[in-house]
Amino acid sequence: MICVFCQIIARKAPALVVYEDHLTIAFLDKYPQSRGHLQLVPKIHVRWIYDLPEAEIGRFFTTAAKITRGIIPVLGANHVSWGTFGQEIPHAHLWIVPQYAREIRVAEGVTRLRQPQSETAEILKRVLN
Repeated sequence: MICVFCQIIARKAPALVVYEDHLTIAFLDKYPQSRGHLQLVPKIHVRWIYDLPEAEIGRFFTTAAKITRGIIPVLGANHVSWGTFGQEIPHAHLWIVPQYAREIRVAEGVTRLRQPQSETAEILKRVLN
């Protein structure tokens, strides 16, 4: 059975893709921890990020930094956390999770932070591509 991330890469499973290059794809998480929570996934199937070929690890994290720098001002995040948990899906991936200050959440309200994923995807596509 092909993993769900390989299916997304092959466009056989749905995802709100916001960035793609020849090595990686980034899409909104199906169960977001915050507004704009992304998964950055290498297109080759490896179990863990550290299993990537040596030459690709640096490029992978350069892409993560590019995405992070692009989304902070657009989403109004205070900072972005990265995580490589990987227990749920056996395909290397990096969580890119925007973090918002409590006062921003109160001022903007839960409605703005929980806008439809499709709206967030469109905003991020314009910024990242």
